[in-house]
Amino acid sequence: MLNVIVEDALSDTVMRKLLLHVGFKREPTVRIMRGNGNIRAGMRKFAEASRVFPHIVLTDLDKLPCPPALFQQWAIRNVPETMLFRVAVHEVESWLMADREAFAAYLSVALKKVPSEPDTEIDTKQSLFSVVRSCKKSRLRSEILPTPGSHIGPLYNEHFSRFAKEFWRVDVAAENSPSLARSLDRITDFCRGVANV
Repeated sequence: MLNVIVEDALSDTVMRKLLLHVGFKREPTVRIMRGNGNIRAGMRKFAEASRVFPHIVLTDLDKLPCPPALFQQWAIRNVPETMLFRVAVHEVESWLMADREAFAAYLSVALKKVPSEPDTEIDTKQSLFSVVRSCKKSRLRSEILPTPGSHIGPLYNEHFSRFAKEFWRVDVAAENSPSLARSLDRITDFCRGVANV
């Protein structure tokens, strides 16, 4: 049994895709924590629980400068071997945009509109919204772009979860996202070792 801790529904979809990609054949137990504040608050509990069942914890870096800064802010010193803690730079959307050709095709935008180095985009969602605004399909824009009182559009997670499941090429994205490449290597080793693919 493998427990996976993520921030939101999109991170859930991304982690499931990554686990399939590395050959993990069992269904993980996924907990959606609704924000990294809840993940931070639960880190000690996850570490203890991982001694019974292995855990993978994924959170976004957001606007912090680097993963070590997040480790320092969260006062993380020792992570047990039975828990893998990964940080998406700067958000899991960066990993999705790293498959630039597929991302551009999904949104029907020119390739040049998609950031060439998505890991360097400090405000990933704003960069993504900038890409979406160039989409000529008004329906997609209305479903993805933020609405009054919300930080995302009504079908934001549905659209990008579908993209992740059906169109996202993990290997291609890893070539353009050092953050994803590192996480993919660590997930592969973790699953082959502690989680036993």
